Amino acid sequence: MSKPDSNESLETEFSTKCSLKILGKENKPMEFVPLLLRDVRQCKLTSSPSIFEAFSGSILLRTIVVHARVVGKILPSKKNGQYRFEIDDNTAVMTLFVPRRSDDILEVQRLHYEVTARMLCKQQKEPLKALQRLLVKTRKQLDPSRISVGNKIFIFGRPSFFHDHISICGFSWEIDEGPSRIMEMAFKDELIEWYTKKYS
Repeated sequence: MSKPDSNESLETEFSTKCSLKILGKENKPMEFVPLLLRDVRQCKLTSSPSIFEAFSGSILLRTIVVHARVVGKILPSKKNGQYRFEIDDNTAVMTLFVPRRSDDILEVQRLHYEVTARMLCKQQKEPLKALQRLLVKTRKQLDPSRISVGNKIFIFGRPSFFHDHISICGFSWEIDEGPSRIMEMAFKDELIEWYTKKYS
C-alpha cells in the first residue's frame, strides 16, 4: 500500500476547512478565513468573546487561517503550558501560542503501544497497520516541539486579545514541508480569491 503524500493530505484538510467560510450567511460569523497577519492585527473584539470583527467591522469571524515563517520560539515552562512562537508573513510579525498537549500525547502513545502489541498476535494486520499510521500522524500533530525556527507553517486558530496586545491562539497546525511550495501557493491562491471578493 502506497504511503499518502503529506502535501496531498494537507491540501485536502486546507481545502475542506477553507470551504467552510463560504457557507456563512450574510452578517453571520465565518470560519477559517484566510488572512494576512497585518489584518489579523486589526481584528477587534465584539460583544461575544468567540466572535471577532475584521476589516473595520465589515466581516464577522470565529476562526482564521494564516501561513507564515517561524522566526522565534520560546519553550513552555512548568507553569506555562504553551509554546510561544514569533511568526512572520512579510506583512507583520505576530506572536503565536500553541498549547502543549502532554496528556493527549501520552494517551496516543499508549494506544500506539496497544495496537503494536495486538499486531503480534492478530491475523488481520492491515486495519491495525492503518490505525498505527493514523496514531503516528496524530502524535506528530499534537507535538508543537517539532516546530522549529525557519519552518513555514499553516495555523488554524483565532485571534487572542490581552490588553492592547493581539496574538494568535493556534488549535491546529501543520508544517509546510517539501521544496515544491504547492501548499504555500494553494494558500496564496485562496488568499487572493478571498481578498479579491472582499475589495471588488
